[in-house]
Amino acid sequence: MNAKFKRLIGGLLFVLFLAFYLIMVIAIAYGILPDKSTGLQLLFMAIAGTIWVIPGALIIKWLAK
Repeated sequence: MNAKFKRLIGGLLFVLFLAFYLIMVIAIAYGILPDKSTGLQLLFMAIAGTIWVIPGALIIKWLAK
């Protein structure tokens, strides 16, 4: 696969993944968390804010090959 084409596909895949992930996190946050405690909301946001790194790193690792 051509390196430029691979970067294009990887970049698009990364952006689409992040958009989908953000929509899901926002839907969960607005649907479930408004009546929960502040600590639980903070825990959810901390986990949701860091867990996207795993698939993002896999996409970047694929691009580096």
